[in-house]
Amino acid sequence: MNIERQRSDSGEGSINYIAVILLIALVTSAVAVAGIGGLIGESIKDALCRVINSDDLSRCETRHDRAFKPGCTTQLAVDGYSGTVDVLIFRVGRDYQFMRTTSIDPATGQRTVRITAIKGGTAGVGTGVGVGFNAKNLNVGADASADASVRLGVGDAWEFTGPNADKDADKFESDIREQYSIDAVKENGGLVGQIGGGIYDAFAGPDIRSPDVRRYEGELNLNGTLAAGLGLGPKDPKDPPKGSRHYEYEGRHRKPTWRDKAGEYDTRGSDGFSPNARAWVSVDGTEKIIYEENKKTGDTTLTMLLAGAASYGEQHVVDGNQGQRTAVGAMSFTKGRDGKLKSVTFTQTHIVDGRTTIITTQVPLKTDADRQAVIDHLANPFGGGPAGKMLTLTWDDMAPTEAPGPNADPLKQLIHREGKTSRVDYASSQNNEEYGASIKLGLKLGGNFGIANTRREVQSAQYLGAPQSDGRRPYKRFPECRQ
Repeated sequence: MNIERQRSDSGEGSINYIAVILLIALVTSAVAVAGIGGLIGESIKDALCRVINSDDLSRCETRHDRAFKPGCTTQLAVDGYSGTVDVLIFRVGRDYQFMRTTSIDPATGQRTVRITAIKGGTAGVGTGVGVGFNAKNLNVGADASADASVRLGVGDAWEFTGPNADKDADKFESDIREQYSIDAVKENGGLVGQIGGGIYDAFAGPDIRSPDVRRYEGELNLNGTLAAGLGLGPKDPKDPPKGSRHYEYEGRHRKPTWRDKAGEYDTRGSDGFSPNARAWVSVDGTEKIIYEENKKTGDTTLTMLLAGAASYGEQHVVDGNQGQRTAVGAMSFTKGRDGKLKSVTFTQTHIVDGRTTIITTQVPLKTDADRQAVIDHLANPFGGGPAGKMLTLTWDDMAPTEAPGPNADPLKQLIHREGKTSRVDYASSQNNEEYGASIKLGLKLGGNFGIANTRREVQSAQYLGAPQSDGRRPYKRFPECRQ
C-alpha cells in the first residue's frame, strides 16, 4: 500500500472540502452584501440550502414552495353540554356546544380566533338491556344498547384578529356562554323560565354583536355500546385551573371567588379514594352536513362529513378513556358571492388514543375546467357518489406526493398541480362525564346529562412543497403552524 499516496489523497480531499465551504461562505456573503434580489438571488439561496442540507431537503424552502404554504389551525377546544330523556324506544334531547379554534395565516402571520356557539336538538330510537346509574363520582351498572338518532343544530360564529385577538375572544366567550345560559332557561324552563329569563335578558344580559358566520348542521348517528363496571371516582380538585372541565367561566355577573384570587391549585392530583373497575367497548358512526354563510365575504361553504369511531378500555384507579380509534373523511365546497365554486377542501382525520393527525388539502378552482373536474369526480357512479368519496377519504388523504400521470383523474392532476396540503399532528384529549340513571329491558326509561370536552394543540406540522422537475412534491417543515 502506498501510504504516502493515501495521505496525499486525504489531504487533498480535506483541502477541497474546505474550499467548497469557503466558496459557499463567499457566495452567501456576496448575496447578503450586494442585496441580490429577484429570481437570481432566490435561486442562489435555494442552491446553497440544498448543498448545506443535502441530507434533509425538508429544511430547504424555495419561493415556489412558499406559494403552496396553506393556513393552519393551531388549537381547538370544544365544550358540549347535553341532556336526553329515554321513554320506551324513543329518545329526545337538547345540546349546547362552544367551539374555539385558533388559526394562522403563514403569509402574513395573522392569527384568527373563531368562537362558535351551537344549539342542537336530537330525536332518535333505540333499544337495550341493562341498568345503570351515573353520578359525578359514582358509576354502577351493566349495559348493552343500540341507538340511531337525528340531530339538527343552528349556530353562529364570531372571528377576532389583530394583536388583541385572544383577549377579545376570551371576553366574548364569557358573554356568549352567559347568553346561552339565559337562553337555556328561557327555552327549557316553561312559562316561568320564559318570563324570568326574558326579564333578566332584557335588563342584565350581555350585548352580543351580529355574527360573522351563520351555521346550520344536520347529523345522523348510529351507536352500539357494551359496558360494565363499578366505580367510585376521585374528588374534584379544589382549585381547578382555567380551561379545565371543572372551571366555571367568569361572566359579567360572576364575581371572582376567594379561590380565583388565591390562584392555588394542587397539581399532585386527587386526595380521594378511587377503586374504579370498569370495561367498555363503543362503536359509533356519524354522517354530518354543515352549511355556513360568511356574512363578511359572501362565501357559502357546504361540508359533508363521514366518521367512524371505536373506543375501548378498562379502568382501575384511573379516570378517562384508555383507547380510542377514530377515522373521519370530510369534503367542503365553497362558493363565492357570484355563486361559482371557488375551492374544494378534502380533510382526513385519524385519532389514535391521545394523538390526532389531520391532513387537509385545499384546491382553488380558477377555471370552469377545474370546476367540472370536481363535478365529474363526485358524479362518478363507480365511486359511490359523495358518500363513497367521504368514506374513501378515511384511507386516501387526497394529497399526492407523486405525479399522477397524464391519464389520471383530472381532479387528481389538479390537486397535484394546485393543491395546498398540510399534515398536522396534535396532542389531543377528550373527557366525557355523565349524570343520570336508566333501565333497559328492550324498552327504556331514563334520563342523562352529559359534559364533553375536547382539546387539541399542535405538536408538529408539515406541508407539501411545490412540484419538482421529477413530479414529486416533498413534505416541508411548517414551523409557523406551531406559533
